[in-house]
Order: sequence, then structure tokens, then C-alpha cells
Amino acid sequence: MCVTTQRLTVGRYGRKVIDALFKRWTKRIPICAELASKREADCDRSHIGVFEIGLSSEQHGDHQQSTRLDAQEISSQLIDTAKKHGLYIPTSKWDDFGERKKEPSGESIIYFNSNNNEVIKVRNPMAKAVIKQLNARNIIYEHLIHNILFPNTRYRFLGISEDLDGVRIILSQPYISDKFILPNNSLIDGYLIDGLGMKPENRYFYGNDYIAITDVSPTGDNVLYDGDKLYFIDPIIKFKRPAREALDYYYALLK
Repeated sequence: MCVTTQRLTVGRYGRKVIDALFKRWTKRIPICAELASKREADCDRSHIGVFEIGLSSEQHGDHQQSTRLDAQEISSQLIDTAKKHGLYIPTSKWDDFGERKKEPSGESIIYFNSNNNEVIKVRNPMAKAVIKQLNARNIIYEHLIHNILFPNTRYRFLGISEDLDGVRIILSQPYISDKFILPNNSLIDGYLIDGLGMKPENRYFYGNDYIAITDVSPTGDNVLYDGDKLYFIDPIIKFKRPAREALDYYYALLK
């Protein structure tokens, strides 16, 4: 799926400036929105296969009810499963990930591994549950949807950990150079709307029947542009349907 956006050329004086904003268009910049391959999606899904066994997709009411009823249960289940299958990473091992970033993100403690040129995120999956309206049963699947939609910033599942307030999901991601520029809103709109088929739902969200995406403003640093491709670093993905249904929908589109 390829997205085409356009760059405005503005005239120099008076009315020409206004005319230019609406009438004069120059070089068209193609931005391709390419989904992951089935092979990549299968590989990512296999990494969490042991956690899916016995995990019901049934949601207990809305996200607030889910948080109360399910979060502790799901956290314990993921931690126990990780320990049984050698996928548990104790907090004492976090510093082995690399240099810790001084300021954490809204939901992750971040480490930079210069040897592999990657970042490791110790993610609290419930940190933004209110914004995401997140059901606890979907937390193990969030990065899989990201990987399908944004394969050039693909996450690699490393394991499960825990902190005082519950489970942590450990993910690595290629480091995206801070030398890249911030894209304008037209590029982001074009990628999400024309490329991925999303619709603007309000000022902040793009969505369809299965998911909605936010935290992709051109004023932040969560989307970068190298003059050819867009890199969506860590957008917030809200599930409108159970995660397995969303995955089935997108998996059917892959080649």
C-alpha cells in the first residue's frame, strides 16, 4: 500500500501566499505503508505462544472493570508461565540491557544497547490503560499489532519481568537515529489514512473497527522521517475488539 502526499509551494507576496496554500502543488512524495510479511507475523506470534495457552479472550466488562478483575490475575499468569519456560527476567538483570535512559517514557524504562544499536524497553503494559481502554487480556498482543503495521520499527519479545505493581513486558527495538527529522501532519495523515486505511476519529485518534492509533503528533518525537520512510516509534494502540480478533483481521491481509 503506497501513500502519496504533496508539498505546498508558497508564493512571495500578499494574496499569492494564500493562493499557494490551496492551489499550487509541487513534487509528489510517495510514502509506502507496507505491512509485515506473514512469515514475520508468524515468527512474532510464536515467541508468545506459551502465554496464549489457557488465556481466554473473553473480556470482563469495560476497561475499568477489566483492570479491577483481570489485571492481577493476568499478571500472575504471565509471570508464572515465563518462569516455567525460561522467559522470566528478574529485575536484577535489567542493568545488563545497557545504558539506562535517565527519563523513562510514559510506560517504559528504557535502556540503550550500543553494541546492537537497539533500545530495550521494560514496559508497564497497564500504565496507559485509561487512554487505551485496555483489557488486561490484550497486553501480551500489543506489540504484535505494532509489528504488523510498522515493521521498520519492529519489536522483538525478550521476556517477562515484574515490579512492585505488576508484570513487565521486555521488548527490544532498533534504535532510530535522532538525526532524522520530524514529519509534517500531511505525511502522517497520508500514511495512516491512505496507506493503512484508518479514518480520523477526532483530533488525536485514527481508527477502524478493530483498533485506534494515537500519540503520533508531528510536534512530538514519536514519529520520525528520513526523507523516504516514516518511523512510528511507539504509538499508542487501542483495541476496540479483543486483540485476537484484531490480529486475525490483519493477518488475513498479509502476504
